Amino acid sequence: MVTLNHIPVVKSEMLIRRPVEEVFEAFIDPEITTKFWFTKSSGRLEEGKNIRWEWEMYDVSDDLHVKKSNKTS
Repeated sequence: MVTLNHIPVVKSEMLIRRPVEEVFEAFIDPEITTKFWFTKSSGRLEEGKNIRWEWEMYDVSDDLHVKKSNKTS
């Protein structure tokens, strides 16, 4: 058995060559996001909303609460 002396951390980066507004919309709009991340969503990511994301192929889901949105328009 391995004992960890620290909390594991994973870091990932990706260069996206698209306008920031388009990338932001891709993450908050489930019509777009379900094409590359999760398979189902109960709605758009909007401040104060509770949302459920589902990954059907793994039989996994998660509930989240949107505390804040940094959309500026």
